[in-house]
Amino acid sequence: MRRLTSVMAATMVAVPLTAAVVGPIIAGYAPATPQAPFGPSTWSPFGTDRLGRDVLAAALSGGRPLVVTAVLTVAAAYAVGFSIGMAAAATRRSWIEDLIMRPVDVLLCLPGLLIVMVAALRSDGSGVAIAAAVGFILVAPIARFVRMAARGVVHSPVMEALQMQGAGPHERYAGYALRHLARPVAGDLGVRFVAAVYVLASANFLGIGFDTTSADWAVSVAANKDGLSTAPWSVYLPAALVVSLILGLNLWCDAILSDPTRKALRRMPHG
Repeated sequence: MRRLTSVMAATMVAVPLTAAVVGPIIAGYAPATPQAPFGPSTWSPFGTDRLGRDVLAAALSGGRPLVVTAVLTVAAAYAVGFSIGMAAAATRRSWIEDLIMRPVDVLLCLPGLLIVMVAALRSDGSGVAIAAAVGFILVAPIARFVRMAARGVVHSPVMEALQMQGAGPHERYAGYALRHLARPVAGDLGVRFVAAVYVLASANFLGIGFDTTSADWAVSVAANKDGLSTAPWSVYLPAALVVSLILGLNLWCDAILSDPTRKALRRMPHG
């Protein structure tokens, strides 16, 4: 059952990611001339959207901006948040830890979508500004998570023994600490990616993200909702791709990052 879940999760992730990577190439073969809005299409059985574009072609070309923006945003946010969390976990002086983490606690109180809306309004809808706002939102929870995950590792007897043996900071932190933090960090990366997609999709749905004529999946869901009864695939297809990406990523992380001790116990003969 767990293997089946892994395969299913990997498939759910692979479909939207493939659409985001190679979809624009395939969509280039779709008719460039607009057809009747919310009507049948000559290129695919999914019909057309509000602008007369083929729904399948729009879905194939609309995933790359969302996925690429989310990946870059999470990577930048994790670089900053991980550094803050590790610095707070490594210090032995409580006042330094408080100095580092109390501003992070303040950031956790700020409503994320409101920050994105302010950034969009102040920058006239700049995609870079919106992505920066999403990254800013993610830094605080990442720093808190890394601090809690790393505290028991960086202050463990093994780290003290390595220090007594003359191991440098690179061997202790880049070697031992990062190796033991790889699993929780990998699991948290999946959560943060889902959060980034959620916030970006929410912003696009509200019309404060990408251009409203964009084929972005979230924009398509919001813009085509008036044709839900006559052209349901114009909403269902991009929405299904977003749900598949998020749900599949969570299932995939749960499957591959399960506790290795439990895996070993399941492999042991019983009786």
